[in-house]
Amino acid sequence: MTIPFIDIHTHISRTSDDIISVQSFHLEELDFKDPIKSFFTSAIHPWHADNFTDKEILEMLDGLLSNNKFIGVGETGLDKVCQVDFDIQKNIFQLQITFAETHQVPLIIHSVRSWNEIMPFLKRSKVPCVLHGYSEGAIITRQLIGLGCYFSVGKSILNPSQRLLEAIRMIPLTSLFLETDEAKTPIEDIYDQMSKTLDLPLDFLKYQIYKNFTSLFSLPSEI
Repeated sequence: MTIPFIDIHTHISRTSDDIISVQSFHLEELDFKDPIKSFFTSAIHPWHADNFTDKEILEMLDGLLSNNKFIGVGETGLDKVCQVDFDIQKNIFQLQITFAETHQVPLIIHSVRSWNEIMPFLKRSKVPCVLHGYSEGAIITRQLIGLGCYFSVGKSILNPSQRLLEAIRMIPLTSLFLETDEAKTPIEDIYDQMSKTLDLPLDFLKYQIYKNFTSLFSLPSEI
């Protein structure tokens, strides 16, 4: 089989014979009467954490379970830049972590200026965590590697800082993913730049990330 590019987190789905996109949806936007046909994740984003009661969120999360393309809870996390009360964010984050643990699905993590606060949640998590849009330096990266996290790097690799380059070279290949998020940049360009950064053949990088994908989400080796 031809190994596809894996776009682990995108809001612009481009799934084709050559690309598997994992589309990220805001939970409240989903229409449960219209099943999603591609792999997807969904959650209450920290920006919207004060819009719903715990009961409403759990009811929406439960609605995901009937779709066999639902493979992860996210993006969820903590964000110190948005205006939502931080205690409310932490409550909703923990609610969604508990749901993910109950149903044994990975978490897609959003963190903005909140690593000190988010680290204890990651230490306690009983399911794997993918750190979306990752662009931190070596010190935080070393701590997160120790917690067994996965790292998803996006368009920042196209014009990386020296601190990001240092961090990327620390990340185990078995813990690496690539993404487009909201960028219109083709996932192929992000792979191409990462293969050059790591001095790895593109086909080898594609194969490794494909293996990471099928392993993390408990999918058959040939999708």
